[in-house]
Amino acid sequence: MGRTNPLALTVVAAVLSGCGGDDGRAADAPSSEGGRPVATVHTVPQLEPVVRGLVEAYDQASDVGVELAVEPQNDVVQAVSQGTPAILPGAWLGGDDAESMVIGRNLAIIAVPAGNPAEVTGVDAFAAGSGLDTAMCGADSPFGNFAALVVAKGGARPDLARVSSGCDADAVTRVARGDLAAALVFRTFVPIPDGVEVVSIPDDENLVIDVRYAPVAANRSTDSFQEFLQSDAAEQVLTQQGFLP
Repeated sequence: MGRTNPLALTVVAAVLSGCGGDDGRAADAPSSEGGRPVATVHTVPQLEPVVRGLVEAYDQASDVGVELAVEPQNDVVQAVSQGTPAILPGAWLGGDDAESMVIGRNLAIIAVPAGNPAEVTGVDAFAAGSGLDTAMCGADSPFGNFAALVVAKGGARPDLARVSSGCDADAVTRVARGDLAAALVFRTFVPIPDGVEVVSIPDDENLVIDVRYAPVAANRSTDSFQEFLQSDAAEQVLTQQGFLP
């Protein structure tokens, strides 16, 4: 995908590879229930909520079934290499993404109080010396905190005293109360409540994380599931989880 930058893919691969690892399988190998064809779609723990939502929505609407297997990164990547369907961050596919399709994107946004009283327009609000009360919330990585990387990519030097991980929900709550002028968070990590508006960060200044579906050789279940992933029903599930098309 042309909008995805190499730094984003490198950082995502490094961070997510350190997050998973000990989760077992949530479903068995492909089977058949009462004559109903069943295929297994693999994913990683970090994406389980959204993929489970997609599988459940599909199963409710289809006469062919899909089961979910939640596995560590290495197992899912190996499954894809063997022709098994999976949903995973595009970074993990490396250069072997020709047979995959993007189903959603995660990226950083700026949350501000309704009406944007501080008139925040970009990441310069998070620079050291901006004079604004702000928070930057992102996952830590060997390359630095995700949120700080976004600010730096946008041309500002982040105020590191205001950078943290796991602070998304608290920061957005403080924005809603008016305690913070702005919070930089990632879309899928926290819902945006009433009383909070979103200021977008341009893709070329952002860390855009693609989530992809890697299909396999044609069979009825996986072909049908791939078609479902391009439907309005699938988009609704992804949107509810904070992903963009």
